[in-house]
Formats: sequence, structure tokens, C-alpha cells
Amino acid sequence: MSSLTAAFIVGAAVLSGVRASPVASANAAVSTPSFLTTIGLDPEVNITKRDVIGRLPNGADDIEHRFQPVLDFDGDGCYYTSAMDDQGNLNNGIHNPGDGVPPGCLAQNCREENRLQSNNVYSRARCNNGWCAIMYEYYFEKDQLICGPAWGNGHPHDWEHVIVFVQDDQVKRVAPSCHNEYPTATNEPRLHDGTRAKIVYHKDGARTHCVRMAAEADDDIENYTGEWFLGELVGWNHYPTVDLRTKLVNFHQDAKPKLNDADFAAALKAAAGDQVPGFNPDSDS
Repeated sequence: MSSLTAAFIVGAAVLSGVRASPVASANAAVSTPSFLTTIGLDPEVNITKRDVIGRLPNGADDIEHRFQPVLDFDGDGCYYTSAMDDQGNLNNGIHNPGDGVPPGCLAQNCREENRLQSNNVYSRARCNNGWCAIMYEYYFEKDQLICGPAWGNGHPHDWEHVIVFVQDDQVKRVAPSCHNEYPTATNEPRLHDGTRAKIVYHKDGARTHCVRMAAEADDDIENYTGEWFLGELVGWNHYPTVDLRTKLVNFHQDAKPKLNDADFAAALKAAAGDQVPGFNPDSDS
């Protein structure tokens, strides 16, 4: 075991002993410079040295932070991670399928702790007529259907999102994406702390992975933190530069988040259905 790996194991144990919140976060999972200094490691060691790319700094509008969902991840799928670092380098994804048998092969090379420790969540909000709709996009390095090198076993890059509809400072509807539809959208979501929808990334039967609303049984957490996970949020108005935001929105070929104007509006319309009366998915006022 390397000294850096050992340090992070020790760091996780120390931090788990002092966490007051029942929600884990990337900040809680990653050792701080003061902790690194305490154990004799270089505080300049950064996440790019752990076989993952860096991430963008956390920053979003208050409403985006307040209603950000918490996630867990079934054991047969990846953790989400950062899609781009602060220099504009895009995540290349995982192009080689996992070998072996489920569930391990489906999460091979993309479920290490460092994926969550170097994560971002990307949000965009639209408010009008007393409603706010907030989209939260999550990036996964692959979406694998079956094990081994068979044709059609999956693809690199997977974007999934959750749309939260808020009225009078209350969550009124939550719509997790699944194969470009919202089959588990609900007006009665299970919430953590009254504001954060509980969401699970899972394999959708014989199909690939997507996100869904959490059931009561999902409180038996499967991610390594043992807690509902809250990621590092990057809001639409808080990218370091507009150029970085544009690059993230365009991402790789057909694998893109639905944050561009046209896709964003279409997704809000589909997720709202007839359950958000008066909301205009095409207008910011």
C-alpha cells in the first residue's frame, strides 16, 4: 500500500469520527491541507495524482444549493465524478468494458473512492410564475450493460439528471431522468432534511443505468461513505469563465448534459408534464 493510499484511509477514518451531518460530501471525504501537513504529506498533493482529473470549484446560487439532491449508488454501477477540470480538460471516460461477472464488472474502474472525492454536479435553474425548476446533471465515466468485450455492451460517458420543481420554498415535484424519460417522477418525493430529494443511480433491469427516486429500503446505503452523498455543485452562473461553461455544455460528441438552451427547456417541459401549472419551461421570467 502506498503512503498516499494509507493516508487517505487514515484520513477517512479520522473524518468519519467527527462528521456531524448525516450527509457525506466530497469535502468530508477529501483530506484537507492541514490534515495532510499533520500526517507529513505535501499539502500541494492534488486529486489529479489519484488517476482522476481535477474538478471545478464549488459555487452556485442559493436556491441551487438548497434543493440539491442527495444520491446513493447501487453496487452494480459507477460513482459520478468530474467531467472537466479547471483548465478545461475533459474527462475521457472509460472505453474498455469490465471483465468478470456482475455486479463487479459493471462498476469496474469507475467505483473507486477517488471518483466521488473528485466530483462535480452541474446545475441550472429557471424561475417564473411562482415556480423554480432546477436541473442537476451528473457525469459517469461509462454505462455498461453486460460484462466482457461483446458488441453493444455499453458506452463511455453517461449523463443523468434530476429536475426539482419548487414552489413557495417547498419541493413540489422531482423528476429523475431515465433513458430520456421520467418514469419515477413524483409529487411526493422522499426528502432528506426536508429539502433534498433522495435519488439512486441504478441499473435499469435489462437496460443500462439511470437515476430513480429512492425507496425506503434504499436508506441502507451502498456507497463507501455509508451516507447519502452531496456533491460539489457548479451552478450555471458560477463557472470560472463562460468559455469553460460552453466547453462543458458541449462535452464529447453526442454525450452531453442537457444544459444548453434547447435541451434544457425541452427537459423541463417533459419533466413537468401537467403537474406544474403555470410554469413556462422556455422563460426565465
